[in-house]
Amino acid sequence: MRKRFMSSAWALVAAGLLAGSGAASADVQQVDWRNAEFEVPEVGSCPRQVVSFTDGAGEAGDHVYRFAPDKPIGFADVTGEGVEDALILVECGPRDAEYSRALIGMTTDPGGTEPQTLGTVVSPPVWTQVPEEYQVFHGDIAVWITDFDTGQGHTEHYRWASSAKAFVRIDGQ
Repeated sequence: MRKRFMSSAWALVAAGLLAGSGAASADVQQVDWRNAEFEVPEVGSCPRQVVSFTDGAGEAGDHVYRFAPDKPIGFADVTGEGVEDALILVECGPRDAEYSRALIGMTTDPGGTEPQTLGTVVSPPVWTQVPEEYQVFHGDIAVWITDFDTGQGHTEHYRWASSAKAFVRIDGQ
């Protein structure tokens, strides 16, 4: 039953993320993100650096990066500029170690050809807190975070702040 519910929930999330796309929205969706090179913002202890991905995985320095397994890339206008951006769950860590997971925001240059980093939406302070799901509603991003230490989870809310050129938490925490 839970599996069927989760499949239905993902279908609704995907529909919500795809709704309301603008005229230039095809650009960000045309990027082959899992086989692209782009600057990845901070993910856990992994620094901001350029990573070349092949089939959703890549290495830079002493760190291994990968797209979160079985998690879709979401598309929604999160900056309020009228064009879609990409939301990607990325994992990173030293080789043979536990990975941290973060939700990152990406876009493309005005020509729609080069990936550009918006920033980290959320990167929990410890690897046992994992962003699992997210949903966008009118530009606000709700992120479900599972805490494997406690076996519980909670939702955090974020929004793009154009003045800061960063995602900020808006739920009072």
